Amino acid sequence: MPRARPFPPANGDRNRRHPAHRRLSRRLGRRCRYPALVLLAAASPLAHADGSVRLSGLIDAGVAYVSDAGNTAGHESAWQAKNGDINISRWALSGEEPLSPDLTALFTLTNGFSTMAGTLAQQGRLFGFQSYLGLASKSAGTVTLGRQFDAVVTYVEPFSLGGTGDGGTAFAHPYDNDNLDNYTRTNNSIKYASPELHGFTFGGTYGFSNKAGAFADSREYSVGGGYRYGRLRLGAGYFQFDHASNAASANADGAEPAGAPFNADRQRTWGVGGNYQFERFTVGLVLSETRLDNVTSINNVADTAIALPNDDVRFDNVEVNARYYFTPRWHVSAGYTFTYGRFDTPDGVRYPKWHQVNVLNTYALSTRTDVYAELLYQRANQLEGTGIQGAQISNFSRASGANQLVAALGLRHRF
Repeated sequence: MPRARPFPPANGDRNRRHPAHRRLSRRLGRRCRYPALVLLAAASPLAHADGSVRLSGLIDAGVAYVSDAGNTAGHESAWQAKNGDINISRWALSGEEPLSPDLTALFTLTNGFSTMAGTLAQQGRLFGFQSYLGLASKSAGTVTLGRQFDAVVTYVEPFSLGGTGDGGTAFAHPYDNDNLDNYTRTNNSIKYASPELHGFTFGGTYGFSNKAGAFADSREYSVGGGYRYGRLRLGAGYFQFDHASNAASANADGAEPAGAPFNADRQRTWGVGGNYQFERFTVGLVLSETRLDNVTSINNVADTAIALPNDDVRFDNVEVNARYYFTPRWHVSAGYTFTYGRFDTPDGVRYPKWHQVNVLNTYALSTRTDVYAELLYQRANQLEGTGIQGAQISNFSRASGANQLVAALGLRHRF
């Protein structure tokens, strides 16, 4: 059924030229004193009929009430102006050039930023959200090189509400431990994505460490695949980071030199997911597990990192979710996530647990602008001895106790 147009993908539909731009072009053509310059601009590579370059983006901002954002200061509620509770604000340059009937060159440069502060996201990188260049073949698949997402994000994330436009940042599993909110990107990576073959797709990435004499230090690799049949969609993926770190001493040229959610000798994550779409209603299920060796800190938090004493850690996540379109403009998404942890600490094994319930109500004012209201609740149990002090919904400060409630209103615009 008809629905609001989503955020333009890297290689999505071209933006139509605004009528004001056409009027401006005609005015310049009539009044320009140097017609030769107009002809030269028309012949430039950016305006060539065989290729295109597009500017697109998304801006997300709102206001939230947090029941407990006190961290170690005790139970303190807060009203906060927030950036990107659903989607990280960003702008992108992307384009392609047809090289043959089967082959196309393409690129994407995407800059993440804070709407509220005007600062760069992704640890201050200029194009930290994604940056890659590649070749796409209709018959053989697509190969890209640069900073990009792994196969778990590509093939499993669409079935989770976290990381999508139907849930987003605050819906992430605790500390985005399975990367289904795409907190982590892979530098120095080569990525392959197959064309669809009788409903099947597959692909993978490899991120180089670039370190002499230490090929496996700070490298990444991932594999995944998907399948669709009628209204059924399925996906699975696996990735591994070796010596992923957020520390200043990390390999600066590695696949993930900074920005990893954990400082650990090794991270291994697998995930499977699927959904079934009825006429207006879609139900989904996601299962994932992350194993971490020799963890010294958890970094994907909205305040100070959580220090751990070289633990071996495991997170098991189960998410059930639903999406319902009341009208083409109005839809509601809801989900429940249960996360079971195992922390093998020097003082014994601990088994923390997280329960999180999320609801998002979205109304499209146009094909590019929508307003939203969301309500999220997390309860964290059995944290004693883990080093974790309280509940923490993604993108918000840590609670001082086991419970945290967030209510937010926001505005989102695509261009």
